[in-house]
Amino acid sequence: MFARNFTRRGTIAALAGGAAAFATQGRSAVAAPAAPAGLVVLTVGGLVGAPNRPPLEQKRDRLFYSNNIDFKEARAFSYGDLLQFSQVIVTSLDEAGIAHVYKGPLLHDVLATALPPVEAKTARLSALDGFAAELSLDTVYSERWVLALEADGNAFDLGGFGPIYLVRELPAGTRRTEEEEARWVFALYYIELLA
Repeated sequence: MFARNFTRRGTIAALAGGAAAFATQGRSAVAAPAAPAGLVVLTVGGLVGAPNRPPLEQKRDRLFYSNNIDFKEARAFSYGDLLQFSQVIVTSLDEAGIAHVYKGPLLHDVLATALPPVEAKTARLSALDGFAAELSLDTVYSERWVLALEADGNAFDLGGFGPIYLVRELPAGTRRTEEEEARWVFALYYIELLA
């Protein structure tokens, strides 16, 4: 009569699939953005119009939770997703006056993919070490901030400036001031869009 070799996991998956099919009945045929393929290195939360991941879950999202980050809507980007954007090259002097060449997508291009609503005015940028900085979205657009994935031809690594270092090009020959340095976020992993 009935096969007895089904598992709890298989039964739960079948029930979840049926519930998902039932939940989507009557909705528009517009597909949700695809979940990222590969290791997620950046999440954009808050005022996001095109989420591709579930809301924060305390047991799964422990780093977010331990850093008091919460979101209901978020867009996740894998390293490969970020490489699909046009890559911009920025040259800048470090504190010692040494020039470095950074490469990565424009921050505003990545944020645009998350479809922030018009009420979004600020981006709060969070680093793995708990550091956070804020930039107005007007500043993000006018100053051409870049999500650098590499410097001088070498990808950033965890424990250094990676996986992402938020940088921008300064006028030729200009060194970063302390105030400017505070806006450059290394080990960036989360951006919250705020009103």
